[in-house]
Amino acid sequence: MDKEENITFYIVEDDQTDFEHIKRAIHEIQPALKIRRFLHGASLLAHLQNSQPGEYPSLIMLDFFMPVLDGLKTLQQLKANENFQQIPVVMWSGSSRPEDISQAYRLGARAFHTKPVLFEDWQEQLQTTLRYWLRTVELPHLAEC
Repeated sequence: MDKEENITFYIVEDDQTDFEHIKRAIHEIQPALKIRRFLHGASLLAHLQNSQPGEYPSLIMLDFFMPVLDGLKTLQQLKANENFQQIPVVMWSGSSRPEDISQAYRLGARAFHTKPVLFEDWQEQLQTTLRYWLRTVELPHLAEC
């Protein structure tokens, strides 16, 4: 499917091992998909503030616990900014606490995943996630927003 060649996912993840699992799994599942990593929410927001709508990512995969600006504060700022509201955000966390999950959805997350430990589990979870976001739903055309 050539559609993936025009799609970029931003991964906001401070843990190197988790990021390596995500990157490897994505490249094995969808080699043409472009990804860009940010270590925390503040660097993501700074980058987006200096970007044009046509440069926005198609999806943001956002870690819950991070230094500088955590996932919930980042999500809250993304959804409060009219320019970024339509960018879908999928959250990842080592926590599966019901209050964390509820708060993420309340603030505008489109999905919440508990982080797997093993690479094979990352692969399975990302296969499902990518299938949904790349084949099942239509992503917004952010250049037109």
